[in-house]
Amino acid sequence: MSDALNADLISPLDIGKTCAALYSRVFSRLVTRHYNNKLAETGLRITQFSILNAIKLYPPNSINELAELLGMERTSLQRTVEKLISKGLLQTKPTGNKRSLGLSLTAEGEEIYSEALIKWEEAHKEFTDLVGEDDWAETTRKLRRYSQKLQKTL
Repeated sequence: MSDALNADLISPLDIGKTCAALYSRVFSRLVTRHYNNKLAETGLRITQFSILNAIKLYPPNSINELAELLGMERTSLQRTVEKLISKGLLQTKPTGNKRSLGLSLTAEGEEIYSEALIKWEEAHKEFTDLVGEDDWAETTRKLRRYSQKLQKTL
């Protein structure tokens, strides 16, 4: 009965004004579009660039390790990684740990990453100029904290 009561008290307008899922997805799509526009001439999308960057930062011993690092579903990540391998930007290598394969950038992957890094820097500067560098720094701290809290509930 209390669930029905709460449903009557929450209006569609309340949801539209306060829904974290809605606002985060709208913002995420806009930010993604902004970065994708800058990266377009490199042939990478921001998700692919982020994967290459993560592999450079923390070379993973498995796709599961990379998925956890990026907070992505393993199956979605696997599809993107396979595309990067078929483009010749990533390679797998045995890790010595059972059947796990590590990932690293190929020479071509390093070259594309370097080109994309310049475009990423341009996109990031435009973005932080628009929203304010200090505001964005504070927002990223909050988003990391919120993500950690939510992760514990999943």
